[in-house]
Amino acid sequence: MAVDVNVTVGPWPTDDHPAWAPADVLAHLDRHGLDAALVRHSLAVRYDPVAGNRALRGALAGDERLLPAYVLGPLDCGEFGPPEDLPARLAAEGVRAVWLYPRSHTWSPDGPEAAGLVEALRAARLPVFVEQDEMSWSEVDRLAEAAPELDIVVCGVGYRTLRQLIAVLDRRPRVHVDLSYLASQDGLELLAGRYGTGRVLLGTGAPIRDDAAPVFRLARAALAQPGRAAVAGANARRILPSGAVPVPVAVGGAGAGAGPVSDTFPQVDDVLDAHAHIGAWPGTWLPQQEADELVAAMDRAGTRQTVVSHLLGIWADPIAGNEQAVAAAQRHPGRVYVYLVADPHRPQDESVLARQLELPGVVGIKVHPHTHECAMDDRRYDWIWRLAQRHDVAVLGHGFADTWHSDPRLFGNVAARHPELRLLIGHSGATVTGFRRTIEVCRAHPNVYAETCGSWMTGRWLRRMVDALGADRIVHGTDACVIDQRYGLGRVLGADLTGRERALILASNARRLLNIPCSTGGD
Repeated sequence: MAVDVNVTVGPWPTDDHPAWAPADVLAHLDRHGLDAALVRHSLAVRYDPVAGNRALRGALAGDERLLPAYVLGPLDCGEFGPPEDLPARLAAEGVRAVWLYPRSHTWSPDGPEAAGLVEALRAARLPVFVEQDEMSWSEVDRLAEAAPELDIVVCGVGYRTLRQLIAVLDRRPRVHVDLSYLASQDGLELLAGRYGTGRVLLGTGAPIRDDAAPVFRLARAALAQPGRAAVAGANARRILPSGAVPVPVAVGGAGAGAGPVSDTFPQVDDVLDAHAHIGAWPGTWLPQQEADELVAAMDRAGTRQTVVSHLLGIWADPIAGNEQAVAAAQRHPGRVYVYLVADPHRPQDESVLARQLELPGVVGIKVHPHTHECAMDDRRYDWIWRLAQRHDVAVLGHGFADTWHSDPRLFGNVAARHPELRLLIGHSGATVTGFRRTIEVCRAHPNVYAETCGSWMTGRWLRRMVDALGADRIVHGTDACVIDQRYGLGRVLGADLTGRERALILASNARRLLNIPCSTGGD
């Protein structure tokens, strides 16, 4: 039994993500060996909850694998009918869960306008779902305190608020999270070790988030089969209304003998993660920071080799951070390689960097225009570009669209001035706007390459980038140890790619650009 608790159908005002119809959700279930999906309507999210909930009823009528979830808001104005009638109406209309969007819909979850809604939710006894960026953890905590009998599922929790998440889970036993972006490295295993496997549900966030990455994350989880089965569907079956999840059918669903989730992803022997880190991140707790932990995570994900820059170098001290990164590579020869962090404000580091570039395992340079507060095309980087070209190494730069320091178009300015310099746009600009601009820059400059890691990359966008640039211009990265490697790898393995395209992206391109031989190393 496997249930995706986080799916949306309906239109979107842009082509950033696809507009799924119920048939697309069913295809998604069959593709990943899932039995059912909890579904809300995009109109209820982006337009009007009442109209969207009505559209959902019509769209899902007649298919028991698609479980309706309504979007609700404050009841005082009467748009959802008499508040006292709401629980009975939700039951009569077969609603299995409720979504709240207080930030997008401009209301406060613990303000006076929400009092009637909270009472109606308590009476209805339906699980409540919310995106993490729609409610602060303090608001989640107060809602759980006000309605202790409700199961609350926080979706897309990311990696920046792990401290706050754990504090709320410690206090509120009926608060859960989904897998759509439980991004901290080994975050699922961390929560399972602390609470057991009953606090996490399989949700993909499709089609807004990548549909394959969370499934791959669970399929490769370091959990025993009963724990994996709990996350895949047993937890959803427990918190949804009795009888809400249909008995698995013999076609398509996991109940046909596939197990709790189907690991139907292509088997690949060579994966090189070209964008990773070790070290700490200020203001964010990273539970795994050391190279030994990263290598263990690589083994779980199926990653042969990785290239790291040290976060100490990015945030504070390049020389000390580079020394620690080189030492990590020496402890894990053939598995861990190094980008040296170069700070444009420190040309006095050039001679040290030049010596370090000759060390075994050092394969490139990393620049971070955000943390060093210097725009990517500023002339203060010129000594770094010259150094990279003299030593024939590539440069990975942090990219983030619509920022003054890291927009992909700034990489184009550098590439035009230095056509022999090999540049990788980190995160491909991070957002869908960034993906579009990365395509634009790479088309104009053959010495620039796209790199895949980031919170908003999807297999669909990866396919678009391959169509626009060719698979030989795209390099696989994950942003470990900040983000769990299995999300980044799952996106690539789940994308609509040929075997040749997949092999180029996952390893061959990075081997060519960074001159890294294929080796299992000495570990």
